Amino acid sequence: MNKLLDKIKECAGRTYEEASSKNFRTDFFDRLAAAWIFITRIPLPAKWYPTRMPPGDKVLAVMPLTGAVLGFLTGMSVYLLRWLGLSSYPSVWLGAALYSFCGWALHLDGWGDLWDGVGSGKSGEELLSVIKDSSLGAYGTIGLILALGLWTSLAAAVPVQKIVAATTVAAAAARFAACSCAFFGRYPWDSGLAKGWVDKFDENDLFFSFLCTLVFLPLAPIAWFFSVIIAFLTGFGLARRMNSRLGGANGDVLGAAAVAAEIFALAVFAICQ
Repeated sequence: MNKLLDKIKECAGRTYEEASSKNFRTDFFDRLAAAWIFITRIPLPAKWYPTRMPPGDKVLAVMPLTGAVLGFLTGMSVYLLRWLGLSSYPSVWLGAALYSFCGWALHLDGWGDLWDGVGSGKSGEELLSVIKDSSLGAYGTIGLILALGLWTSLAAAVPVQKIVAATTVAAAAARFAACSCAFFGRYPWDSGLAKGWVDKFDENDLFFSFLCTLVFLPLAPIAWFFSVIIAFLTGFGLARRMNSRLGGANGDVLGAAAVAAEIFALAVFAICQ
């Protein structure tokens, strides 16, 4: 416990030093812009584009913030549809459609690919070849049906007055799970989109991603606490499993961790009514 506290103090000190630097504001907004460009389909004004592309691990660390914006927009759409008189299930399915088109589909792609890979019963390079296959198999289809079905069913179980907080916190926790997965995972391959995101993601990045998630604590303190704990454990568990079976964690594994953690977080909100 003392070693953990010492490590947290060390990370807090480094984060404070980083935040105190004169270039922090520019670097931080560059990281946010890069994260937004990567995980969303919503365009940014050209003047907001990063002056230079930040390292992948730094971009991943701020994704709880950008993910939460998508979650907020999704929750607001569901809330407005309910306010206009639409019933619960059509509202959340339309919200899920908006969420998917805005960027959630990127994580769903990884979720489906991982279901295909795990369902194949293979491991190592054979498993990787199945995951990288662009076609969707039966297991991937089942996985996507379950993800959308569970997301919408759990969101529909959340009281309408809490739906915006639920989707915002769940989306932030989901991206924190991806950060946890990157921290505990390894990237042993020579190349790949997530290489710079996983193999350089260290404890300082994980601490910073936690702070980005902590911003949303006031929205629902109890549900936030359980959602973040479950998200951390989801990333940890999936990373450990894929380290042994796949050889490491790639972008599909990170996306799958995010989808699983988001479903768990919505379950927390559905229970904590």
